[in-house]
Amino acid sequence: MAQLALSDVKKVYPGGVTAVHGASLDIADGEFIVLVGPSGCGKSTILRMVAGLESVSDGDILIDDKRVNDLEPGDRDIAMVFQSYALYPHMSVYDNMAYGLNNQGMARVDISKRIQEAADVLQLGEFLKRKPRQLSGGQRQRVAMGRAIVREPKAFLLDEPLSNLDAKLRTHMRGELKQLHKRLNATFIYVTHDQVEAMSLANRIVVMNAGRIEQIGTPREVYARPKTRFVAEFIGSPPMNFLPGQSIGSSAALVGVRPEALAITTDQFKSSDDSITLEGTISSVEDLGADRFAHVALDGPTEARTVVIRDVRGIIPDPGTRVSVSVAGNDLHYFDQDGQVVQLT
Repeated sequence: MAQLALSDVKKVYPGGVTAVHGASLDIADGEFIVLVGPSGCGKSTILRMVAGLESVSDGDILIDDKRVNDLEPGDRDIAMVFQSYALYPHMSVYDNMAYGLNNQGMARVDISKRIQEAADVLQLGEFLKRKPRQLSGGQRQRVAMGRAIVREPKAFLLDEPLSNLDAKLRTHMRGELKQLHKRLNATFIYVTHDQVEAMSLANRIVVMNAGRIEQIGTPREVYARPKTRFVAEFIGSPPMNFLPGQSIGSSAALVGVRPEALAITTDQFKSSDDSITLEGTISSVEDLGADRFAHVALDGPTEARTVVIRDVRGIIPDPGTRVSVSVAGNDLHYFDQDGQVVQLT
């Protein structure tokens, strides 16, 4: 287990292309940190700099208070799990897991003990003699994790490890990773573009955009209290609705509201005294089984937008129906023209 710290870390490629702009982050011993953001945001670059696979242009990376910028990857005592699994196809599961330990000159009896312990944790015992081609995607991913576990590293770095799996298997593997982290009580740094993975796995999320850290916080914090418009749009599905501030009489440039905070007002469900009510027409309804969403085209100036409402009451009328839409004042988020959250008094 390890503490890690990034202090104003930058990555500039030849030609002046900056991939990471001064990232600073403290990671506690045993924490599960997820770096999340769209393609090209710099999240994988940060992971590779921590691993030693990319050089650091400026700033410092520390593992247990020791600066590691100039250490070779093999000297950092960390293990990395890749999206592609990176298994040797001609080797058995056992030999894949033993490969790194053999290179270290570890005794066979010690290697066998570590592999058996990892296989027990990952439920791989019956597959140790098989080749990777004889395994499912989820089993291969467990082997890749096993190869990392047997090294007993200070930290695990995982670069989009579930992105090659189908939706059902990703859900299953998220649960397995969560349990694995709990058993190992190890430091995990995990990279993904999938907000569901980030929200379900992380102790804390690092939301990145264009090489910069937008926000660091727990899943609940980044969802309920986004600091920027980017975070509000990226975290949450459907994303936060945005309206021009003037459309509801606000001095803010933009006002945001989550789909579940909007409600269709009926005789049975009245709005509260502090609510803001807007009029509109239901343009379409999405029925996703467990969730239903209404798209409502609001009345008013052309800059007013269509909003998406999550149906929490089971009362969404048919498309074409005129409706009143209400939202409580304390469910509104205010942003300036630069997309930064503002507090209005």
